[in-house]
Amino acid sequence: MPKDENKIKKSIYDEEIEEVPSRSTYKKNKLESSYRTKAKDRLDIEDKELGLNDIKQIQDILENEKNKQIEKTRKIPRINIEDIKSFNTNEDNNKKKKKKKKVKTKKTPRQIISIILLVLAVPLLGLSIYEMINYHFESTKTKELTQTVIEQTPITEREDNENVEVIPSNEHPDTPYWNFIKMNLIDVDFSELKKTNPSTVGWITVGGTNVNYPIVQAEDNDYYLTRSFDNSKNSAGWIFMDYRNDSESYGYNTIIYGHNRADRTMFGSLKNVLSKSWYNTLDNRVIKMSSEKYNTLWQIYSIYTIATTNDYIQTNFSTPEEYQAFIDLVKGRSRADFNTAVSTDDKTLTLSTCYGDSDKLVVHAKLIKIEAK
Repeated sequence: MPKDENKIKKSIYDEEIEEVPSRSTYKKNKLESSYRTKAKDRLDIEDKELGLNDIKQIQDILENEKNKQIEKTRKIPRINIEDIKSFNTNEDNNKKKKKKKKVKTKKTPRQIISIILLVLAVPLLGLSIYEMINYHFESTKTKELTQTVIEQTPITEREDNENVEVIPSNEHPDTPYWNFIKMNLIDVDFSELKKTNPSTVGWITVGGTNVNYPIVQAEDNDYYLTRSFDNSKNSAGWIFMDYRNDSESYGYNTIIYGHNRADRTMFGSLKNVLSKSWYNTLDNRVIKMSSEKYNTLWQIYSIYTIATTNDYIQTNFSTPEEYQAFIDLVKGRSRADFNTAVSTDDKTLTLSTCYGDSDKLVVHAKLIKIEAK
């Protein structure tokens, strides 16, 4: 074979070998070596026609390999960075959801009870808040009304005169009684009070307390538990006389009621009488009252607390002995010994209010001086 023709074959061979895809250097080298050997053998025997056929085969094989690589490359999807981020985010969310599902467990009986108590506590708390607000509102109204009533009511002290009667007593000369009967009475003008409330029957003050109010009276002992002096609705109520008593002539046992308010209105300060410092102060041991017909002075002889009972609010007694039994009963309950003689000739004034949830605080006094107006 001529040298020029060999050069042509070699040139063609080299060009085709270069077209082998670079996918695998190892495969490329192996194929290249095989094809070079075949071509060389053909050329060596100077078989022109066969050498050309080999070159043609080499071209076809290389073309097929090239096309296969291109086809594979097309099938490989292009990777998008945003797709990867989105995939990772979704994967993280799925993991979090699975974690949340795993954390969710059944509630224990204790947790269920706690939830029930919480549900019940919410309305109770709301009710408590409402009651606190309402209490404050009614307390404010009571204080304002009390101040107005006091400012509009003329109250004067009266020294003894020909109209004053000292109630005889067999008290020992060393007892406080002889000092008490020297005290001035109070005289109240009821004209303005009657305009505000025609049911006004008196005025009361208790030494060493805030008790300084007009007294009203209704047809029962319930009305003024929830009505103020001006008859407006108010849970503070007002100071009122037992409906069974005659407000114009004091009987055996005249009873005055009032609420024991935490703000110390009404009979809220009456608990002062339970302290030693109160009853050791002699001037505190008297109660002054005034009505349209009489100005009166009462000496305290018994103070106590007791579970709610009706035995101390009896108003009528069929015999002197029955009344004496009453006196002995209530006097024997006293927390302090007031060294006061009380007989069936004496008239009693009783103050009653609540003490705690179920007890009563009670004060008893006897009439020691009276002035007809």
